Amino acid sequence: MTNVKTNRINYYNILAMLAASCLAVFIPFELVLLSYAILGPAHYLTEISWLKGRQFFILKKYDYLVIIVVIIVSLLLNLPSANLIFYTFGLSFILLSLRGSLNRLLAFIILIIAGYFLLTNNILRTIFGLYVPTLIHVYVFTGAFMLFGALKDKIVSGYLSFIVFLICPVLLCVLFTSYHNTTAAWAISNYRDFGKLNTTTLRNQSIDIYTSQASIILTRLIAFAYTYHYINWFSKTRIINWHRISITRAVIIGLIWAASVALYFYNYRLGIKWLFLLSPVHVILEFPLNQRSFIGIGRELRSRLIKLE
Repeated sequence: MTNVKTNRINYYNILAMLAASCLAVFIPFELVLLSYAILGPAHYLTEISWLKGRQFFILKKYDYLVIIVVIIVSLLLNLPSANLIFYTFGLSFILLSLRGSLNRLLAFIILIIAGYFLLTNNILRTIFGLYVPTLIHVYVFTGAFMLFGALKDKIVSGYLSFIVFLICPVLLCVLFTSYHNTTAAWAISNYRDFGKLNTTTLRNQSIDIYTSQASIILTRLIAFAYTYHYINWFSKTRIINWHRISITRAVIIGLIWAASVALYFYNYRLGIKWLFLLSPVHVILEFPLNQRSFIGIGRELRSRLIKLE
């Protein structure tokens, strides 16, 4: 892709970030719910399709089946979500860095033992159980993709886009903090599944998340992170060409997306249950790509430091 097209996409993303920030100020709770219901299913379906076409960015063609097996076993054993995320995140790194079956098995056994002890810590359990599949996924990992892309492309608009991505949450915390529209009744009744992010982060289980200033500001951040995470994915269509799929697959994705959105608007909580597996599975299957992004950032930064010596 030419620098002209890349610049255009980067500036489009800057406008998208500013637009998402503005909406997050006016309708934070509503924006979370609408983005999750409308953009979310389309993102999950198209990204899983794209990841499969690239072997989920792991070393061997069918390694992803090992991750699927771990997901299924974890669900059958009714393991806490923190354990599931911890084991699959670690397993993704193992499959990405080790080739020998015996070495992989030994490393995974060590991972299971480590998880048994480490996840007794409340902070680690909260990080893996709550934040990795939510805010870390939609903000930290998205930021890693943006930074890696900027370092590879070496153009000003890429760095500028990443800087705006970092600045927007800061501005949402300091600008118009006393302003807030009354949250719509439908948003109050449907935000409960996201409310744990507010009460856990603010360390107050009895807080009124819809009137507390701290909670409203936090929800602005959540709304921005989720909304731009989805927009960023669709803005990269021409870069990573996730849209180049068969007509049959496109139709199937379109039908599932339409059915999911319709179900969300019919009964939001039922919609969440319908996509209960799709959302966390797409998070888990993206782990190898996340890890490759951080590895790539490290390599790019190291190569530049070497040139400066």
